[in-house]
Amino acid sequence: MQHDSNPPQAADGTYTDVGTRTDLGTRTDVGTHTDAGNHAGVVSRTTLTVRGYHLDGYGHVNNARYLEFYEEGRWEFMLAHLDLAALKREGIAMVAVNLNLDWHYPATVHDELVITTRLAELGRRKMIMRQEIHLGERRMGEVHPRSGALVSRADFTFVLMNTDTGRAMPLDGEIGALLGALVSEETA
Repeated sequence: MQHDSNPPQAADGTYTDVGTRTDLGTRTDVGTHTDAGNHAGVVSRTTLTVRGYHLDGYGHVNNARYLEFYEEGRWEFMLAHLDLAALKREGIAMVAVNLNLDWHYPATVHDELVITTRLAELGRRKMIMRQEIHLGERRMGEVHPRSGALVSRADFTFVLMNTDTGRAMPLDGEIGALLGALVSEETA
């Protein structure tokens, strides 16, 4: 598996900018990601700016804040591609069961961060969302000297839980087909 130091981009420019702004002032661009020879899937990009309250005593983003940043990216991905209200009515909850997170470069105040989110793997009972945070193009209105640098990478493992039984559900049938269409394999 090869990791690129820049946010994933479609070779043919097929990202569709939906320009969503959330209550947190983040920006989300969601589109279909296709590369020649690879399975088409979905990659979302959410952009946010580091604020002073995100920092720890060392002047860089506190490790716990990355979980919030990643969660913002996952919510934007899910809101764009899943009918969360219908899942709730059906008694289905998406529950995190594992997290692996690596840090590569410290983010600091005023850094623009780009969070990429994709459904990387779909198994019989679990799925893995792969996310990365890269430095954006700008810092305080100027071009960032380390634009595109990988800040952090995380894999979140989820199951769909039946809220009546509290048990993981198989990812098959209609829900399996829906999720399968969202899987975006990494470029080899």
